Amino acid sequence: MTRNSNSAPDLQNFVSELEELGQLRHIDGADWNIEIGAITEAVSDKEGPALLFDNIKGYPKGFRILSNAFRTHDRFGVALGLGAGSHGLDLLKKWRAKSKAMKPIAPVEVADGPVLQNRLDGDRLDVLSFPAPMWHEKDGGRYIGTGCSVITVDPETGRTNLGTYRCMVQGRDKVSIKMNKGKHGRMAMEKYHAKGLPCPVAISIGEDPMMFLSSVMSVPVDVEEYHIAGGLRGAPVEIVRSPLHGLPIPARGEIVLEGEIPLITPGSLPQEGPFGEWAGYYADTTTGEVPLMVVKAIYYRDNPIILGMPPMKPPNHYMSLPLGVAALWDQLEAAGVPGITGVWSFVYGGVVGPFVVISIKQAYMGHAKQTLMAATGTRAGAYGGKFVVVVDDDVDVTNLHDVIWAMSTRCDPGECVDIVHGVWTSPADPAIPPHRRNMGHGQTTMRHGYTMDRMLIDACRPYSWLDEFPEVNAFPQEEKDKVTKKWNL
Repeated sequence: MTRNSNSAPDLQNFVSELEELGQLRHIDGADWNIEIGAITEAVSDKEGPALLFDNIKGYPKGFRILSNAFRTHDRFGVALGLGAGSHGLDLLKKWRAKSKAMKPIAPVEVADGPVLQNRLDGDRLDVLSFPAPMWHEKDGGRYIGTGCSVITVDPETGRTNLGTYRCMVQGRDKVSIKMNKGKHGRMAMEKYHAKGLPCPVAISIGEDPMMFLSSVMSVPVDVEEYHIAGGLRGAPVEIVRSPLHGLPIPARGEIVLEGEIPLITPGSLPQEGPFGEWAGYYADTTTGEVPLMVVKAIYYRDNPIILGMPPMKPPNHYMSLPLGVAALWDQLEAAGVPGITGVWSFVYGGVVGPFVVISIKQAYMGHAKQTLMAATGTRAGAYGGKFVVVVDDDVDVTNLHDVIWAMSTRCDPGECVDIVHGVWTSPADPAIPPHRRNMGHGQTTMRHGYTMDRMLIDACRPYSWLDEFPEVNAFPQEEKDKVTKKWNL
């Protein structure tokens, strides 16, 4: 099933498509406090259906949460506009082809939209009018923003940025937005603050999957995610101007918080976290670091849906496809590495992650080592990486058992393992020791960053005696498919 580009591009339309696929389960009466998170994880463990929660404890019917939306390849294929039925590398290759062929399409401004059907402000304003979940047992609070798009506009260039940053409820009119240093949304905020001005901001909490996916992608600062979302869909995203600041918000969004981030002064920023993150651990609690939004108004459509994308312990991923490896594959080819037949990751979030596998059709001595070094040096491969494995093209990079088999039988550790020290990494890596994680006295963020060593593992058959390497004692897939069909196995 392929999404109809002429159908209404919103989350409620996507929910209807999941219903048609038989990929949606309705759950009534669950508790926002831990229970929704536990149900989400238990169903994700089994790669079960998407979940639509309604009649949530303490909330009226119609204030809903959607989770596990992209957990399977079939559902993620529908979200990507590629339809159901493609899996693993096949789905990744289709996504790469689509994203390469994509031509950006600017959003179109409309006078009105469903997102403006209802409004809360003044004394009626309360962020917890919506069932923000406590996703994990030891989270520091309720996170209304996980599958969200944070909308900012650069005050100098006028460019709009969409970024997915976790958003924790801090009060009836306050939400912390974890925009890490260097993120495009934070850069816009810093420009406003440098002028002595608060930063206007909006948070879309539930939108068309293509808009959410565009906000997750790592794109250059001069590329606007609304344009990417339009290009991938093949039709412009409809936007309306927010009533207070004139920010471009999705006309068919579910819930949008609008407000501003005031100037940051000592003691003005509260505690944020901990929060269960994509690596499978609770990320540190921070105080005085995470920007705080003062919410001035909330807009929402009738029967709104919060898009819940809580990170979970791998192999539970809120997206079935490691989209970051598509960028790594592109960057490897751009670096001149030939013969790449597959790229995959097994622990990932919005980045490629710390365990990456690349398959190649070996063409010359040193080909495998070149691939490993190039992967470590690319932007996509450097940030958050740790282990990089290269295997022959007969190994299924999406099958961890196949990868471990190749590592166990084709790799001579003394000859085929290298360590590269001090490579740029993500602060989400739990293995960064405290003395390297925390800034020293007088140290500035300009001189403080996070690094991690890399292990490069050549698990290819040695090229110098490739023709003498023992043959694999398994039938070709074509032969197994033939007898399976003949004998109805």
